[in-house]
Amino acid sequence: MDSDGPEEGSVPPRSGIVCHPGRERRAARAHHPGALDGAGRAGARRPGGGGSSGDPLVDRTEQGLHIERLIAEGGMGAVYAARRTATGEPVALKVLRRVHAGDPGIASRFAREVRLARRIDHPNVCPVLGEGRLEDGRPFFLMPLFRGVTLGEEVRRSGPLPLRRALALADQILAGLAAMHAARVVHRDLQPGNVLLVDAPSGAGEAAPTVKLIDLGFAHEPGADTGDGVTPGSPGSLVGTLRFMSPEQAMRSRAITERSDLFAAALLIYYALSGKLPFRGRGDLDVLVAIVRSSPVPLRRERRDVPRVLDEVLTRALSKHPDHRFAGAAAMRDALAAVRA
Repeated sequence: MDSDGPEEGSVPPRSGIVCHPGRERRAARAHHPGALDGAGRAGARRPGGGGSSGDPLVDRTEQGLHIERLIAEGGMGAVYAARRTATGEPVALKVLRRVHAGDPGIASRFAREVRLARRIDHPNVCPVLGEGRLEDGRPFFLMPLFRGVTLGEEVRRSGPLPLRRALALADQILAGLAAMHAARVVHRDLQPGNVLLVDAPSGAGEAAPTVKLIDLGFAHEPGADTGDGVTPGSPGSLVGTLRFMSPEQAMRSRAITERSDLFAAALLIYYALSGKLPFRGRGDLDVLVAIVRSSPVPLRRERRDVPRVLDEVLTRALSKHPDHRFAGAAAMRDALAAVRA
């Protein structure tokens, strides 16, 4: 469980697949991302590995990959920038952390992340490019290496987003969720650090970045036993990011379903437009109580320029009972399209 709120910004996203100079200096304390020629060429593994960073994987070459630098490290996995030795293609390598190598439960969750991600083929969901095991036996999988920032970084850097830009991003978030849900996958951890905003191609002008939903480490299939207490007759374990949980996640009162993700999507949209959340308190426990018991603070109280109908869409998606929310991500996306019109 991740207890960070929207201020989690100094912590890189658990997936770590964005190339970001500031984050890489903090996370890896190694090469600047622009210094690819020297660090990025395939070559023989240095004796003992580790290079100048002290990380034993950095500067190693194995399984057809040259591992260049650490991008981020989360609770379950560490993510590295790497290159395929045959083609020079840059990729992100996510590997199970060494401390968890002997934990069958964590290893099972890592494998589940790969299995569920492979079900989804959509431009707004980060794909898995391949998988395997390192020489020390730890599992890994590969993702594209993007350039951009997370939604959390964007809001902290520039403040609340313009309405048109926020709605364009929300449309992509919901499109990705619709594809995910069609594949019988519930994300369970939608939060600003798990929404990548990939830079638009050069020459695209003011085009909105492409959203990539990432990090399926907490994802599950509704009704299936995922190994963390979620079964057809059980509401499951407390998983996710505290300030972005639905009431049923916070209370473990009902099964977590696709409509739980819609609650989190509404929180993301509210956050993108205000830099705040509609359920507030002095600490995480107060926020959880507000999520379960309180009405959301209307977005128009924070921004008078947003149309009233947008507040109505968000209020519906933030209903305490899942049955009172939208029927699915596509229906919520259609409601937001009416706001954009």
